[in-house]
Amino acid sequence: MFTLGIHDGHTATACLMKDGSILACISEERLNRIKEWGGFPEDAILECLRFSKINPSEIDGVGMVGLIEPTLPQNYNQPSLLKKMFGIGTYVLPDSFLQSDLWLKGAKKVGSFFRNKKEIKGRLQKLGIKVEPTFYEHHFLHAVTAHFCSWFGTEKNLVITCDGSGDAVCASVNIGEGKKIKRVAEISTYNSIGEFYTKITQYLGMKPMSHEYKVMGLAPYAKEEHSKKTLELFDQFFRVENESPLIFRNTSGYWKWQYIDVFREKLFGHRFDNIARAAQILVEKILVAWILNCIRQTSIKTLALSGGVFMNVKANHLILNLPEVERLFIFPSCGDESLPIGAAIAKGLELGNDTIEPLGPIYFGQDFSEEEIEEVVRKECREFKVEEIENIEEFVGSQIARGKVVARFSGRMEWGARALGNRSILADARNRDVVMKINEAIKNRDFWMPFAPSILEERADEYLINTKGYYSPYMIMAFQTKEKAKRDLIAALHPYDFTARPQVVRENWNPPFFQILKTFENITGIGGLLNTSFNLHGDSIVCMPQDAIYTFKNSALDALAIGNYYISRK
Repeated sequence: MFTLGIHDGHTATACLMKDGSILACISEERLNRIKEWGGFPEDAILECLRFSKINPSEIDGVGMVGLIEPTLPQNYNQPSLLKKMFGIGTYVLPDSFLQSDLWLKGAKKVGSFFRNKKEIKGRLQKLGIKVEPTFYEHHFLHAVTAHFCSWFGTEKNLVITCDGSGDAVCASVNIGEGKKIKRVAEISTYNSIGEFYTKITQYLGMKPMSHEYKVMGLAPYAKEEHSKKTLELFDQFFRVENESPLIFRNTSGYWKWQYIDVFREKLFGHRFDNIARAAQILVEKILVAWILNCIRQTSIKTLALSGGVFMNVKANHLILNLPEVERLFIFPSCGDESLPIGAAIAKGLELGNDTIEPLGPIYFGQDFSEEEIEEVVRKECREFKVEEIENIEEFVGSQIARGKVVARFSGRMEWGARALGNRSILADARNRDVVMKINEAIKNRDFWMPFAPSILEERADEYLINTKGYYSPYMIMAFQTKEKAKRDLIAALHPYDFTARPQVVRENWNPPFFQILKTFENITGIGGLLNTSFNLHGDSIVCMPQDAIYTFKNSALDALAIGNYYISRK
């Protein structure tokens, strides 16, 4: 049984599954080279089918993300007529109504009426996909990814979702067991802590729906005593109430469209770093209090989380270390790019599929044959030194040990926001100067932003404070680090608080990448590397061999390992 999940909003993505197993999952941004592009992902759909050698006529079911037409990132500051109508409603309607189930149900019903269903059906038919698409609610699909892909199987999970907004909802509390997900609470977009954080991102001059991670990275630089007044102000915006323990509320009286004007008035004279810290602390406080209430109300201590707010690795760290949390699964890259996975699963369940694989390695993109790579290398790399290496992984590990910064393009492309070794830039993390070298060569990251380490699983305990033994293969969790990490991996830690957002590498998940790490370890004694995504600043992660060579040409990286070829500058 083949099912196709499609997300046509922010970071538009397609996912193709066979009998509950993911064959391919690709975001349109990788193909059109427009980072976080939103819209109907036609090329991603075709690439999933082509790569998997599936004819469009073989698709048994299509799951579409969202009952309401999504907001596209390119239209974030130009809301649709429907969104303007909702916005006007929030100005004239009382808070009590905006908090009510009646408002939520009405918003969903009105929004679904305007969904572009006929257009989507027509576009699918033009691609040769004849089955009728099914449209699924946004947060239901976040819950599906968390519950059905959890490492704990389909035993009873407390499934919690939280993001900016989706189908008029910003968060939900669910109980997942077996093939059932029961929603026990939902929170309307009016109360969105994610939208608040996005508006803070925008107010600080960064890109909304994209640069929230920069606010998180900036937050540790501010001191507690200096950000106290800002936090006192933000504490008036949200609270978790004992009388309604499964929800949190917006208590500011402001809707998201008003936030920027409110911030201009109330944050005048507040430093940018204090604002970042206060926003981060507020999100952490609300999430922790809310999740504790959910655990106490349901008596379930196994958690499965999804939704863009849980891309906040610092908040995830606090959740993991709650004594009340016994087991935790966080779906990787759990922004909206994860939703088509949920849609493909949901449609498969509806059609009678009984088996869904727990999530493992997430290399769901294309790979390329040596012949395909050779053709591009010979055509595009005449000005470089090109060597064909028999054991390229050992050679790359040895070159990194010599101080080289090497981009790697090998195997299937990672799905999601994180590079996990196959479309990565790799470097020796012992020397802080490598951060400046990489930034000057290609990344141009903001000075306060950290890189991340890839660490051999058997060495992780030497570097990470991980009292619960949480396995972290996806860079979705932050950890405090030990002194050894500050010696061996300093360039891959947060520059101020020395936390790490690691990829812990298990040999059977990615043997070639593991071999690079082992070679580096054998030479240096160090059990990890700096790993950052292979892309020019502002571009999406490289996808095709042509992208890799173009990016190398337009950077000052030392070398590119692509397939079995090692390309360096003459």
